Amino acid sequence: MTKTQQQIAKYLTDLQPQFDYPLSQQTYFKIGGPAEVYFELSDQHQVAKLLKFCDQQQIKVTLIGGASNLLIDDQGIKGVVLKITAQEFEKLSDTRIQAQAGIRMADLVKKSLDLHLTGLEYFLGVPGNLGGAIYNNAHYLQDLIGQHVIEVKTIDHQGQIKTYSHQACNFSYDHSIFQENKDLIWQVVFELKAGNQPESQELVKQATWYRAKTQPLGVPSSGCIFQNVANNDHLKKLFPQFADRELVPGGFLIDQAGLKNQHINDIYVSDIHAAFLVNKGKGSSQDVLSMINLIKKTVKLKFDVNLKEEIFYLK
Repeated sequence: MTKTQQQIAKYLTDLQPQFDYPLSQQTYFKIGGPAEVYFELSDQHQVAKLLKFCDQQQIKVTLIGGASNLLIDDQGIKGVVLKITAQEFEKLSDTRIQAQAGIRMADLVKKSLDLHLTGLEYFLGVPGNLGGAIYNNAHYLQDLIGQHVIEVKTIDHQGQIKTYSHQACNFSYDHSIFQENKDLIWQVVFELKAGNQPESQELVKQATWYRAKTQPLGVPSSGCIFQNVANNDHLKKLFPQFADRELVPGGFLIDQAGLKNQHINDIYVSDIHAAFLVNKGKGSSQDVLSMINLIKKTVKLKFDVNLKEEIFYLK
């Protein structure tokens, strides 16, 4: 056993650690080496205990949620990997709901619709769990999930509970304050609106149809790899169809660069949505990184655009 595994085995056996856990079992990409130590926890006090211990012992802690937008290195992750599985959901008022970070996005949306609330319909098809969606301020077209959040409770790396207002979360496109402070997202409060179920079901239907038509569903992938690009005069001249838009789709630029179906070993640029990479067999994290670099260099050369990754690379 490694030193970290020995420490965990000695002091935290009650939390049921797993050693050398294969993280490829968790990721949507089906890629990733072992976690030196792996935990799945749903109890706030256990989470706080683990974080405090690791902080005192200077053990690195890596948080994962549904692992839908993660690329994990083939060599795995040293230290502790923690997945939150808490999924409690509660109605707080006529228009306010509260949910824990481990709840699946699809379940959160369905529960809100059962309460005749509207606002989250478009997020039914967002993969992964609530914690990751808040961390990355998940979006569907122009609708950002952070727009509906009024409060987030976290556990910091000393095991302390913190509460963030909507403003304090610093939500922006693909961004939240939690990417900077690394607090563990524990619980989220949403303010929604009274809805009409037939209208909500129609919104869900439209979003589901759109995703099925435009995304490579049902194959190992990690969702959209690249962010959309800020529009500028150069891009407006090249692509006048986007002249009135603030952002130009990254997938469109990759497609226009002729990269659909380009592959490195078993990692392919999707022929459905060029901002998605799919794993058609035994693709590795290095294959994905090489493909990302190829795409970025090609798009930069053709359109003078610097693509930025939307996924998170963990090692």
